[in-house]
Amino acid sequence: MITRELVKDYAINSELNGQSANAEIRRNRRWTLKVRAPILLKDNIKIAGGVKYFVEEYNFENPETLDNEFYRGLEDRPLRSIRADIFVMKPTRTNKYFILRISGALNGDFKGIDLGSNYFKFSIAPLIGWKKNRYLSYAFGIAYSEIFGRRSIYPIASYNHTFSRHWGIESILPVELKLRYNSIDQKNFVYFKAELNGSNYTLNFFENTDEPVFLEKSEIRFLLNYEREIYDFLWFGVEAGFRKNINFDLSENARIKAETIVDNQLNEAVVGNISIFIVPPRKFLK
Repeated sequence: MITRELVKDYAINSELNGQSANAEIRRNRRWTLKVRAPILLKDNIKIAGGVKYFVEEYNFENPETLDNEFYRGLEDRPLRSIRADIFVMKPTRTNKYFILRISGALNGDFKGIDLGSNYFKFSIAPLIGWKKNRYLSYAFGIAYSEIFGRRSIYPIASYNHTFSRHWGIESILPVELKLRYNSIDQKNFVYFKAELNGSNYTLNFFENTDEPVFLEKSEIRFLLNYEREIYDFLWFGVEAGFRKNINFDLSENARIKAETIVDNQLNEAVVGNISIFIVPPRKFLK
């Protein structure tokens, strides 16, 4: 999957060393490249792997007039994430099943391969679930990740229910909730979505120190998504909605209880993206 996203025109207000600052972000551009494929498919275990490359940039209005060190450092600086995922699903002889997701990522403003351990981010989520029938399944578990911008441990719950030939719910809370509508021919899908996005970036842009700082970034998004088949295995999607910021603070380390260096508040903003993706051909699913 390749996705191009743009968030436009929103204000940022900051507190740094007891002083206030504000500016206007004109563009927050994001690119995502994601690949996922099966590794092992057997009746008693299923394993899949995935890789994801994500990069985003922030562009301020009149960047040459910025007098805040945090804003100057963030302006036009690529923030990258390279992540690998392993998904394991273990069915049992009953309707019970187990799921494990493990992820490792490098997040930050790195440019080459000379990276320290500060850039490495790790997450894990084990769940136990029940498949009541082909239309209904649910699961419960616990997760350790940086979805809220800093390291957190929190409960998760999955609920998937197909009500009819057209309507269904897909969810893993608190990360994502989707109401799905699909056409009878399964070539058009519409999703009404609420999702939580978050990450933690390691940054090295303050001029008076060589020590890294950590950008805690999380947002909730409300989106309308449309996906359509172009040809058998090739699909495109378009998505639009708005984003509400939860966390965009700078901290001195990546711990669960980290001290905030720069406290930022972002206004709500409109978000939109387009994507092209490949799915298994229909003949492989029969």
